[in-house]
Amino acid sequence: MIKIRPLYPRTWEPSEPLVAYNNADSTVVAAAEMTRGNNSYYDRYGYQGSQDIVCADCKQDGRDVAVILVDAKGKRLHFRHKQGEAPNGLGRHGETAEHLRGKQLIMDWARNQHHILPWSVEEEFWVTGTRLRSDVKAELADGRHLAFEIQRKPLDWKDWDRRHGGYRNGGVHDVWLWSPDVPDPLLDLPLTSVVLDMEHDSLGIFIVNHGGGYRHPTAEKHLRPPTHYAAAPLTEWSISATGALVPPLGMTEYLGDKPEHARRHQLAMHWEAVAREPRPSAAPPLQPRVVLPEKHAPSGGYETRVDPVEQQRISEAIARIFNRER
Repeated sequence: MIKIRPLYPRTWEPSEPLVAYNNADSTVVAAAEMTRGNNSYYDRYGYQGSQDIVCADCKQDGRDVAVILVDAKGKRLHFRHKQGEAPNGLGRHGETAEHLRGKQLIMDWARNQHHILPWSVEEEFWVTGTRLRSDVKAELADGRHLAFEIQRKPLDWKDWDRRHGGYRNGGVHDVWLWSPDVPDPLLDLPLTSVVLDMEHDSLGIFIVNHGGGYRHPTAEKHLRPPTHYAAAPLTEWSISATGALVPPLGMTEYLGDKPEHARRHQLAMHWEAVAREPRPSAAPPLQPRVVLPEKHAPSGGYETRVDPVEQQRISEAIARIFNRER
């Protein structure tokens, strides 16, 4: 049975903790404040961190789990659990329980598909010739490969284009499964970029209102951002001999009758227009105010600058975790 459900984009926070708790002095510490120099975190504890700096979420659950400060290229400073010490006993870093469950759902479903070799279904697989690792991979009876990407956080369109193009250039058919709460999901053809609704164990097609009825955002002349998705139980979907998703018959009305080549052209024009959009030149970001315990405070000539936006974000994160203002 097909259900129409609204997308519910949320304000996304990185999965890596941005704040932690310091057992040594009973204070909340923000990763953004742990810069080098001036008797900072790095100066005092080094790369392996202090055993007193623990995960705030684990602390709430009654466990003291030490975290490490990470200064990764292209990312903001954040804390990381040590290998095998992630929350909820996941035993790995960087994956939420929802993401792991999503992979298991897709693997169980794929192994029951007529055109897929059940023993070929694996998770976290490096696809030969692409330098890409898919969340789930499968092989069709004719030897062609499938890659399933379970996307539970925003993705820059250039990164998506790199991965999507890499799969296609490597002869791999990729299917992108977006969470209903991801803001601005990146669209492709209706049966390549879909919604994985783990709450209801269903797959859905992105849709938007067109003249009183729902259609895929590429169904008409102009591309429109999706607002809903038409979902059906995962068990009612299948995979064709060519590796394409096959929805239940009732989904046809939401696809529209626009030819696939016209959709591809529409999407190509859209991404080209996005690439041409001028990007405002950003001023170098200000460092947030550094607050050190009194016993570690440097003496004399120490100047700080405050980025109010960053400070507000940190304060809100701390308030959410500890239910109090900093």
